[in-house]
Amino acid sequence: MVDKKASDEIFKTLKKTVLDEYMKANGFAKYKTNAYVRKNKIAVLEYLDLQKERYGSKTFTVNFSIMPLYVPHDYIVTGFGDRLGTMIRNKDTWWDYADETAARVSFQNVKEAIDRFVMPWFEKYADEVYLKEELLRKKQHYLKKGLGIPYKCEEWISAFDHPEQWEQIILENIQKLKLPKKL
Repeated sequence: MVDKKASDEIFKTLKKTVLDEYMKANGFAKYKTNAYVRKNKIAVLEYLDLQKERYGSKTFTVNFSIMPLYVPHDYIVTGFGDRLGTMIRNKDTWWDYADETAARVSFQNVKEAIDRFVMPWFEKYADEVYLKEELLRKKQHYLKKGLGIPYKCEEWISAFDHPEQWEQIILENIQKLKLPKKL
């Protein structure tokens, strides 16, 4: 039988000792309980969170995404990203934290996978030319399939034409989304 209280304490401790320090060293700030955020050089928010399985299995998955801070948002838009397991092996993956041994292995594996897969993915999207190309590619892909334009895609693309508006919108997003002031 899993000691749920002990498992949650292990999760909290390992998140702090393994991931919090690693993410901080990479320029991320803690956001809410289990998320991290950082603003890249082209004002795109890089977001990563640990999502606990809600039915008590004592597992978690890792979600990551990007969203431009220079486009107005009412909430964190996570549609332009993926899950870590899907990125690694094209399969949704949940890591175990039911006991200390499993949790230590899980958190170490997650940290290494973030470093190997997610950080380079974020780095690609810190390039304005690459981001524009990907947005246009995504738009064309959706239109070819008759799905319409992905959420916010058109706004993301057209916002590049109005950098004079970015500063105000970024400040409003930071406040509205309750992001850390020091991103």
